[in-house]
Amino acid sequence: RYRAPLPVEGWNAQISLMTGMGAAELMLDARVGVLRTLPKADRGAVARLRRTANALEIPWPEDVTYADLVRELDPRLAMHAAFVSESTVLLRGSGYRAFDGTPPHKAVHAGVASTYAHTTAPLRRLVDRYVGEVCVAVSGGAAVPEWARAALPDLPDTMDVSNRRAQQYESGIVSTVEAAVLEPSVGQTFQAVVVDVDEHDGGGTVQLKEPAVTARCEGDDLPLGERVDVTLEVADVTKRLVRFAALAPDRT
Repeated sequence: RYRAPLPVEGWNAQISLMTGMGAAELMLDARVGVLRTLPKADRGAVARLRRTANALEIPWPEDVTYADLVRELDPRLAMHAAFVSESTVLLRGSGYRAFDGTPPHKAVHAGVASTYAHTTAPLRRLVDRYVGEVCVAVSGGAAVPEWARAALPDLPDTMDVSNRRAQQYESGIVSTVEAAVLEPSVGQTFQAVVVDVDEHDGGGTVQLKEPAVTARCEGDDLPLGERVDVTLEVADVTKRLVRFAALAPDRT
């Protein structure tokens, strides 16, 4: 079972969002700072996530938004926790926009439906250090420190590199655990749902229900969004690799 967040953790998250929105407003009014941005998720990403929900047997009616759905999930349940983990697909395109003078156009964070800034974690995220300095100066009627102002133009690129490294590290951990869990089951058959198809190289990505694993699957003409039987061919912990192969459909 997965540990459910405590109520106080939810309150903390809401305070963090509120602070980030307030910081963004301060910086926009002062015409200097750096915002966290996220475009609206494209239809392909949402469609893939809906296929993942189907694979995990999580009902998602067409008239229910992702935001409404996720609030009803229980992270103590493996299927729900796996879905929330996979929902990061909706965060593609996130980034930072620095400005000193004219505020950026349409620099909105779609996840909060507002302008937003990262500001509450200066000990673990570099950009928060600068956002904090800008906001402290602006709210006190003082000039933004020159060292902070001079660093703003390079911050988006620096944070992009940092985020990619963090994502690679986290992905490696998940892949290692998945391989370790599945290693005793090499050669066994599982039922999965095809959540993505590689149009160029063939094969695609499948989502298992139990264990809740997403992995590469080899096979021709994988039926997108449909259930298929797959054989676990590789589960290598040292290589952090899990790979399945689709079974040919039974024509009898």
